[in-house]
Amino acid sequence: MQIPVNKNSLASALTALGKLVSRTSLIKAYQGIEIEGKANMLYFRTHNVIEQIEFRLFADLEDDFPAILVEFEQFRQMVRSCKNKTLKLEIDNGEIFIDDVKLAPIKGHFPPKDQIPDQDITVTELPADTLSALSLLAPITDKGTDVRKVLGGINISEDGFTATNGKELSNIPIHLETTGSITIPFPLALLATKAFGDSGRLLTWQKDEDTHFELTLGAWTWQAKALKGNYPNWKRVVPERTEATHHVSIQEDRAERLQRYLKSIPDDKEHNNAVKLSRLPEVPDNLHLESSNGMLFSILAEFDPNWGDLSFCVRKEFLLRLLDAGHRKIELNDAYGPIVGTGGTGEYIAMPIITKKPQAQNEQEPEQAASAQTDVKAEVQTEQNEPQHVPESTESITEQIPPHPQKNNTQTINTNITSNKENTTMNEPTTIRTVSAPTQIFTPNNEPTNPLDELTSKIEGMKTALKDMIDEVTAMSRKIREVSIAQRQKDREYNQTKRALDRVRVATGAA
Repeated sequence: MQIPVNKNSLASALTALGKLVSRTSLIKAYQGIEIEGKANMLYFRTHNVIEQIEFRLFADLEDDFPAILVEFEQFRQMVRSCKNKTLKLEIDNGEIFIDDVKLAPIKGHFPPKDQIPDQDITVTELPADTLSALSLLAPITDKGTDVRKVLGGINISEDGFTATNGKELSNIPIHLETTGSITIPFPLALLATKAFGDSGRLLTWQKDEDTHFELTLGAWTWQAKALKGNYPNWKRVVPERTEATHHVSIQEDRAERLQRYLKSIPDDKEHNNAVKLSRLPEVPDNLHLESSNGMLFSILAEFDPNWGDLSFCVRKEFLLRLLDAGHRKIELNDAYGPIVGTGGTGEYIAMPIITKKPQAQNEQEPEQAASAQTDVKAEVQTEQNEPQHVPESTESITEQIPPHPQKNNTQTINTNITSNKENTTMNEPTTIRTVSAPTQIFTPNNEPTNPLDELTSKIEGMKTALKDMIDEVTAMSRKIREVSIAQRQKDREYNQTKRALDRVRVATGAA
């Protein structure tokens, strides 16, 4: 049975299907693609340990045929090498041929597809802009953590689609007729389908202790298990619109210039890719930007009357994601509170980079040093014994979103959303040169040490030490090779000199 198939449609679909193919898996079936014909439809499926994605393509079938498993890489290469717009897919006695070339079959089969129960199932209709929303939220998910796995996915609820990584948060308020919420894993294969503008539906059901779902968009069906864990109550983190006391707006054409500037900034991970935004007194109608490596940029913008000399720092990635979502207005209270992007798709919130303010150190006369040190210690002791007061209505972003484990856990930012005050403590210094105790922005972490964080820190330290040892071994090997080359050169020079002397002796004897 020969089946004509559109090459472009199939080749485009293989990009997404290949995202779930485990090319190094010990299970041969996970290295293949399953092809099935049923009811004038061709089904192409790939599968990994926890996910399955299926692509449906209309075809004029003479008869249905059961699922056949072939090697994915060979199948994709055969499709790409076809020179015609229509390729001939032939099914003969359980074997597949493309343009008369037989494909290597794979023994085995995929795990059986989860059967959707007849009852206790939730059906949610998805609008046409679902994939666009997922693509905007995908960069905000926390993909590099094993501690807060629930933050590595995208939450779907009646409030729309939400993603956060603890430092930034975005919600796209697409109203969905659903109850409860579900957190889907990172939709890598689904994003590659390019099913923009296709509506669909989401089916969820319980199986044992897990929540399973099936998400359909156009000709694609993605089936997997939802992430376990409670998603943070992100609505308590979002500040009220009436609280923002400062805002700056940028026009559309200027926003494009700003994006090009941000993309041209080289990475500076040592300073967290920080970009400082301010308003210069010399040009009050311009928004001035300065990257951590000294790249300057200025653009015309509209400020509120209360802006004054406010300046704040934020990661360049956060600004790019804010602009990519179509936001052209930035609202904030001060340099230490959350930054809110509005005017585009949904709502985007990010935390700024807080740096220590420079502290002036006034030299004192020797006879006053002892008394000044005593006064400072007494003042610090009073501040440490005095309880810190935080208003009950104040919500902190670090209370709602668990802190992301960092390599350096000695400092923690604790920024209140509705209050401009910061909890500050101070350790007793060993050498004091100032009369009054300086105020610090950062507060030490008084929470009990997480054993997992401590283990992670030790592992990172071992990795660093091992890398240093490898570098030293590499340097020693290079030195050994240089010495060996130099020794061989000296041996060659010695042999050449010896042969020259022998020729001189022979010539002298002949003479």
